[in-house]
Amino acid sequence: MYALGVLSANKTIQESEKERLFTDFDISIYDLENVDIDSLQGIILQKNEQIQIEKLFQWLIKVRESPLKPIWILSNEPLGEEKIIYLKLGVTGFLVESDTFDEIAWTIKNGLHCMTVEKERGFYLDPSSFTVLISDTKLVLTKLEYMLLDYLYTSGNKVRTYEEIAHYLWEKEEVPPKYRVANLIFHIRQKIKTIDIKYADVIKTVRSKGYRLNLPDESIK
Repeated sequence: MYALGVLSANKTIQESEKERLFTDFDISIYDLENVDIDSLQGIILQKNEQIQIEKLFQWLIKVRESPLKPIWILSNEPLGEEKIIYLKLGVTGFLVESDTFDEIAWTIKNGLHCMTVEKERGFYLDPSSFTVLISDTKLVLTKLEYMLLDYLYTSGNKVRTYEEIAHYLWEKEEVPPKYRVANLIFHIRQKIKTIDIKYADVIKTVRSKGYRLNLPDESIK
């Protein structure tokens, strides 16, 4: 069962819809202003004339301080260029009230499921804040550290050479020296060690070749 917090100035979700979400989609709805955020798996923030934009941003900032969870903005019409602002603040996606109930429900259910699967791995990367969630603890990385870790993560078991990593991180430079890559790897390892020792060797050095990600077996389901 998923717990979904909703910030709304009116009863956006009717009682009959709440019942369907509960019985057909395993989603329970809670008033965001009267529930512990850490107990939720996802959040919907309604954007309309009744909710001031300042309040919306305050909630986005507050939510980012809690364990990672998907956030949707629900509006009565499609948003324009302002979407990019919300995405930079960590919003996962956007819902429009004119969409059918099933479209909205499945969008939420799929998003909650994906987040749950990734968290069960014990290792989750969040591009909106350059953070990695390890064993339920959020670790803040620099932009380059995050890019490197994400590059290895998306490469699966493939070994990435020093040259490939350097080109990915500093593509506008000619050929950055190997020590710059090695230095970044060192700092990432040191940060991760402080979170969970079983992830100490999460970045494996393949001698004379490069690096690959080496997640513990129990973190891969």
